[in-house]
Amino acid sequence: MKLAINLLAVVILGVSASATAQHAFNDADKAVEYRQKALSIMQNNFALMGDMVKGDIAFDSVIFNERANDFAALASIPWIGFSQEGAMPGNNTDALPAIWDNWDDFVERADQLQKDAQALQQAAASGDESAIRGAFLTAAKNCKGCHDQYKD
Repeated sequence: MKLAINLLAVVILGVSASATAQHAFNDADKAVEYRQKALSIMQNNFALMGDMVKGDIAFDSVIFNERANDFAALASIPWIGFSQEGAMPGNNTDALPAIWDNWDDFVERADQLQKDAQALQQAAASGDESAIRGAFLTAAKNCKGCHDQYKD
């Protein structure tokens, strides 16, 4: 009997851990905070690359490559924070309700940003400044388009 109770407890803990892993947020405010922090770190990496592309600071291929790698790694992170119940748009956020009114478009843009980030990462690895500039501008255009439509 004790073995059956212990086995049942293990199964219950396993199921609850699995459910928790599928949904990392315990409330909508945490989801908003998560997506904002992820997007903020992405923006920090992107801004430094932009300063290099614009010539505001000296181009350093090693640093650019590091930032492009970080940007690509982060590009898939924030989007789950937009789907948490109650985080639509949520408190203390610049996200517009248009995101959820045009969810398919928003998801397509998020997917495209991930592809753009990978292309930027590949261009950065090549060291070809012309390819880097083109990949950066493509990603920047996607970022701006999404911000124009979905951010206050």
